[in-house]
Amino acid sequence: MEASPTGCCSGTEMYYEEVSTLSRAERRQVERHKYFMSQNRGMDVGFEMAAKDWFEKHSQEWREERHRRMLAMQRDEIARYKWLRSEEACRDLGSAAALEWIRLYAASWREWFEKEYEDVDELPGARR
Repeated sequence: MEASPTGCCSGTEMYYEEVSTLSRAERRQVERHKYFMSQNRGMDVGFEMAAKDWFEKHSQEWREERHRRMLAMQRDEIARYKWLRSEEACRDLGSAAALEWIRLYAASWREWFEKEYEDVDELPGARR
């Protein structure tokens, strides 16, 4: 493995590592990107070329937006839990209820989210 001047993998090696770990949603984004690239160029550009271009130009923004949406969904779940627990206690439990949700449910919620939205390109509330 050829190292870059910073001691990390070269760009090509990093690209192949990224392609091998694509989620289904990411793979579909590359396929979508491939379709539009091919349309613009008037020929099939191939998955590898489209993936390289998607990584360079779009992957970070797409992943950041997906992460923002996931966090917003999680905040909504925490708010619902806080409201329910506060109603049961007949008082506002504040951050204690949020911390309780995190301790009790955060890990299983994340597992649920990864499974439920593995095949979903755009999460609820995503910008168009």
